[in-house]
Amino acid sequence: MGDDVPYLLRCDAGDLVEIPADYQSDDWAQYVQSVEFEYLMPIRAPARGMEVFRAEFEAAYACGGLWVSIWHPFVSGRLSRLLEVRKLIEDMLERGDVWIATLGEIAAHIRALTSSGEYEPRIESVPFYPGPIAQADSSVIHPGETE
Repeated sequence: MGDDVPYLLRCDAGDLVEIPADYQSDDWAQYVQSVEFEYLMPIRAPARGMEVFRAEFEAAYACGGLWVSIWHPFVSGRLSRLLEVRKLIEDMLERGDVWIATLGEIAAHIRALTSSGEYEPRIESVPFYPGPIAQADSSVIHPGETE
């Protein structure tokens, strides 16, 4: 969720292509109601939920950007929702200049563009801090610890 376009996460072990996504392109927020997780949201009609996906895609398309959707099979795989997903994908493909790819294919494409010099991604060095973080009271919290 750190950007609208792919970027690199760099550490001592190497680089990782980060392919950003966001909640508005995740079907969970649109359709899931789970008593077990205490996540009680109104379940939208499939066409209504798809309005959010379509708006996000249209904005990315207008700006020449990347749109990544998150489709959980047990969420959007329900028949009424899947029919709406199909309509959205068909509408996208009708444009003729939309590439639908796996995350692996996108990452390979970004690496190829970066190697050729056609794309210069933003680079985030991780970890973001050089060591333990001192608190205001001078105690230290080490990564992975809790108080």
